[in-house]
Amino acid sequence: MTVQEIVSKYLEDNGYDGLFSVEGDGCACRRDALMPCKCEWEPLTDCEAGYLRPCPKECREHDFHIGPSRETA
Repeated sequence: MTVQEIVSKYLEDNGYDGLFSVEGDGCACRRDALMPCKCEWEPLTDCEAGYLRPCPKECREHDFHIGPSRETA
């Protein structure tokens, strides 16, 4: 199993929608499209499991957000 497969299985088994960066840089990926950057940065070093949630009204950059809870920040 690859790291990507292990992480995907953990997220699915535990009800998470994807990963998000705790550094607050807006980086997030859905469980069905993990790690799209293909390791151009240090993958997973600051990522946590999270849930899809609505984008804040002021967000014009992303199609989705993932965070520690389903509510917007």
